[in-house]
Amino acid sequence: MPRAISLILMQFLMLYSIGQDGNDFHPPLKIPLYLSGNFGEIRSDHFHSGIDIKTQGRTGLPVFSIDEGYISRIKVQANGYGNSIYINHPGGLTSVYGHLDRYRDDIAAYVKRMQYKNQSFTVDLYPGKESFPLNKGELIAYSGNTGGSSGPHLHFEIRSSGNQHPGNVLRYNFEIKDRIAPRFHSVYLLPLDTGSHVNGQTDKFKSRLVKDNGIYNLPYGSKLSGAGNLGISVEVFDYLDEAVNRCGIYTLAMYVNNELVYSHVMDEFAFSETRYVNANIDYQELVRSGIKAHRLYRLPNDRLRIYDKSLDNKALVVENTGSYRIRIIAADPAGNSSELAFTLQGEPGSPPPPANPTRLIHMKYDRANSYEEGPLRIDIPARALYQDMDFGIQLSPQGKSTLGPFYQIGNEEVPVHLPYTLSIQSPLVYPGLRSKLLIVSRNNKGEIKSAGGAYQEGAVVAKLRNFGTFSVALDTLAPEIIPRGSHGSDYSSKKELRFTIRDDLSGIGKYEGYIDNHWALFEYDPKNELLFYRFDEKRIARETVHELELYVSDQKGNTQLFHTTFEW
Repeated sequence: MPRAISLILMQFLMLYSIGQDGNDFHPPLKIPLYLSGNFGEIRSDHFHSGIDIKTQGRTGLPVFSIDEGYISRIKVQANGYGNSIYINHPGGLTSVYGHLDRYRDDIAAYVKRMQYKNQSFTVDLYPGKESFPLNKGELIAYSGNTGGSSGPHLHFEIRSSGNQHPGNVLRYNFEIKDRIAPRFHSVYLLPLDTGSHVNGQTDKFKSRLVKDNGIYNLPYGSKLSGAGNLGISVEVFDYLDEAVNRCGIYTLAMYVNNELVYSHVMDEFAFSETRYVNANIDYQELVRSGIKAHRLYRLPNDRLRIYDKSLDNKALVVENTGSYRIRIIAADPAGNSSELAFTLQGEPGSPPPPANPTRLIHMKYDRANSYEEGPLRIDIPARALYQDMDFGIQLSPQGKSTLGPFYQIGNEEVPVHLPYTLSIQSPLVYPGLRSKLLIVSRNNKGEIKSAGGAYQEGAVVAKLRNFGTFSVALDTLAPEIIPRGSHGSDYSSKKELRFTIRDDLSGIGKYEGYIDNHWALFEYDPKNELLFYRFDEKRIARETVHELELYVSDQKGNTQLFHTTFEW
């Protein structure tokens, strides 16, 4: 007991000290800093690498450099951070500002000049130290909703300049109020092997939680017993003042009979590690219900640096009929914490179930694995999996839009870390159409989506990072180009040319616009299927009739041309 209490006290002292970082930074926005997302939050295939600051539901708020330094990188992309700026500061830190609406005038002029030079909307620029030196609190841009953003906000990060590892922004002294403790929502116990069970069942045990006298518990009257190797996971989120958003947990620890057996701290990670989020979470539950729950045990091939290296961080082993007192503590950087407590009664293990007649191949996570049968071949590199698995395939009938049957490859509830190669023998098509072949996936709603791939030496081959149901299809249809807000040919009172562009299968691959036979800067917003050109009188003459040619191609090279004249 004294050791457990001292560990808890040490943890809270650490939390307090982290919240007292000595840096005196200027806020990136001159409004109250309320968050819709925090560092380490679980996202699709990655951890969130910064904080998302609410911008009062609008774009165009001034964004400021948090300290003196210089702009070291400017990136423009259709997805990801959209318009972003990176600033190097003294002391070895880099601040990052994403989803910007626009840059201040001199930075915007530099970016546009480079876009025209490269004839590309997408640019990744590294200006020299002398190009854009900055003072603390200097205006750099305006907040927006560009890239992969789902609503107006400022994505903000602080990284180590040397290795570009993002760190927890809440360690620094920004005026971000957090007086709300994390909240536990549900708990899961999964029997991990034959002979293991929970309440006499080999299926996963799930329970919502209630709070009583400040501690989260199973609902009144619940009984919990088990045997063997059990994996525990919890759905738990942090919350901050003036926001209802579910945010990520800073520290998570589990005690069994007052002994610390699992702990992780979300202080820092490398971008090369971020996909290990799929090992840290209960991926099966994510696929089945969309719930994001943290595992309280570490998978063999989980290489995240967040775990306490002094612990085994292994699954719970119930070896006897004694009682197992489970205590799980979640905390945030401000020192707020919550506890979940319950008791598991040990029971004798179950006899192994009858052998499964389905033919499966046992694959080791630390070795390269291959599977070949009929027209199908799968090659999985070493450490593409997080743990060993039993692998198999199932066949289902050909779909209306495919050229062959569907193959259920592995189990979609098993995450994949590194890409594996799927090769399906090519159906007979005219040789001129082979470049249009691709792999498609089918989800549980029957929806067909491109999984990529191309024809190679008699097969259609794709690199995939998930298991699921796949087949071969042909994409011969060009994308659509549809004018938005058309007012005939007179655009003299307008600021932009706007088009909807979409593709039904392989996706938009390339777009190019020419005005009067000169390349023109068209900007792409994929989440809104929007392609637009802002009129620029430095490049096209006013009160003139102009010729427009717009080419949009998909990933399979099918190209649509839109040609017109307009007056501006």
